[in-house]
Amino acid sequence: MGFDKIGPLSFSKAFHGAHIGVKGISANSDGSYAYYTLEGIEAVNLVEVILPATKIDEPLERAITGLVMAIVDEFGWCIDEDHGLDT
Repeated sequence: MGFDKIGPLSFSKAFHGAHIGVKGISANSDGSYAYYTLEGIEAVNLVEVILPATKIDEPLERAITGLVMAIVDEFGWCIDEDHGLDT
């Protein structure tokens, strides 16, 4: 996807003049970032997309959406539909 590696599991790329960060968050052995299934505990690896502090215009929003969908397609992951806001 053309990102520059800036650290372990951390990447950055300029989109429409703004830098977007992507950080991988691995599941660990104590069950953090995991969920229960009928077969047992399943690990979940997360990807955090770090957005710029500036105003996000329509071209930048489309670029971010394309990035997220490329990640979803590449790894077969799903998007948290409530954006983590539903408690």
